[in-house]
Formats: sequence, C-alpha cells, structure tokens
Amino acid sequence: MNAIDLKKKQDELRVAIDAHAQKLGYDNNVIKPIRDGVCDFEGYLSSNPKVMWILKEPNGQISDEEIEGGGWSIVEDSFRNDLKGVSKQPTWQKIIYVMYGYLNSCKYDDMDYVASNTEMAKVIQNIAYLNIGKMPGRNRTTTNIIEQYYQQWKPILYRQIETYAPDVIIFGNTFEHFRTDLIKDGLKQIDGSPGWVEVFECKGRFLLSAYHPLQRWGDKEYINTLIDTLNKLFPNIK
Repeated sequence: MNAIDLKKKQDELRVAIDAHAQKLGYDNNVIKPIRDGVCDFEGYLSSNPKVMWILKEPNGQISDEEIEGGGWSIVEDSFRNDLKGVSKQPTWQKIIYVMYGYLNSCKYDDMDYVASNTEMAKVIQNIAYLNIGKMPGRNRTTTNIIEQYYQQWKPILYRQIETYAPDVIIFGNTFEHFRTDLIKDGLKQIDGSPGWVEVFECKGRFLLSAYHPLQRWGDKEYINTLIDTLNKLFPNIK
C-alpha cells in the first residue's frame, strides 16, 4: 500500500466512523466523533516496524454534560503541525518518549525533556493511534464504560486495525477488552516483563499489554520497559 491508497482508506474510515456514530444514536450536529488513525501517511508506511497505540477515548471533552473546546484528533493537519501543543499533553509525552527512545536507540535518562525539545514530537508521524471510544469523553472513565464502547465500536476498530496493518500494537490499559475476541484468533503469550508489560502474538502480529501512559508511578520504568520490549521484538531497526 502507498500513501495515496492509505489516505483514501482513512477517508473512507472517516465516513464510516460518522455513519456508525449516527447508527449508535449520536447526533453529529451536536457531538462529532474525534477521529483517529494516522497523521502522516508516508511516515507511517515507511516505519519499520509499523507501531499502533490503542487507548481508551478522547478524554477531557465533556464536563457536567457540556461539551468543552479542544479535542486531540491525530488525523487533522493542526495536530501534526502543533508540535509545541502536542508536547505539553501528558499522554502524548509518554508515547513520544517511548517512540523517540526506541527510534533513536536511547533510554529515558538520555533524552531531553520533550516540552523543551518539541522536535522529539515528530515521532508521532511514525505511528497509528486509535481510541476505543470515538466520541468526546471525560477525564476519567470506568472499565465498564470502556467495555461498552468496545462493544459499540468493535466493527470500526477491527476495520481500522486491518486497514493500518501494524506490526505491533501497544495497548494502554485496553488489552483486556480485546482479549476474548483475540483468543478466537489464536492469541498466545510469548514474553513479558512482570508488572509492566505482557507480550502476545496473534496472526503474525505482536501485541503489548501495558499500563495507560498516564499511570501515576514509575515513568522511567514504564518508558524504558516498552523501549526494551520493542528492541527485543525488532532488534534490527534501520
């Protein structure tokens, strides 16, 4: 697949996400989906390996049942061009550290602070990023609600995974929602770092079950463990 083909497929997914939101009963004139996917088609397709992150929902958008401003949609040009803004967002900071460390063969202590070196945020152009829930959400959401979102958006999620065809998926406290369906496809655990990440293989793809990037302890250990895991799975990165 080339960049033109992937853009076309992402545009088709955009239409499908809007249609599915309406099917679920959301009024797109009032609350629109926060679309996800890839922000740089050439950057993603040229990545080896192709890495996808799956988190919970685009949070911080609903307060007291009222829609707040903002929204982090990775597919928009404004996201790719706003390195400074992206570098200040805590969830993206952790993702940036992991991907930058892996792509540049360094660890947490070797890296600059991303808010001071916003060029580090360009690694976002090398990944695909999905949320289980596609609609604006809250700052904190229970596991039961995320499971509900998973069941609602399952057809879209698996279509996205098939479209972007990642070599590895990093699940940020979201793996358990996929586990039952993945077991049917031959899921097997092959490795892991106790307390930090479990490594699975399914249909020729590596799946990493990790904490959410906003977990509140052990930032250094979290980042370094994921870097080490990626290096172990794909040691010959160019």
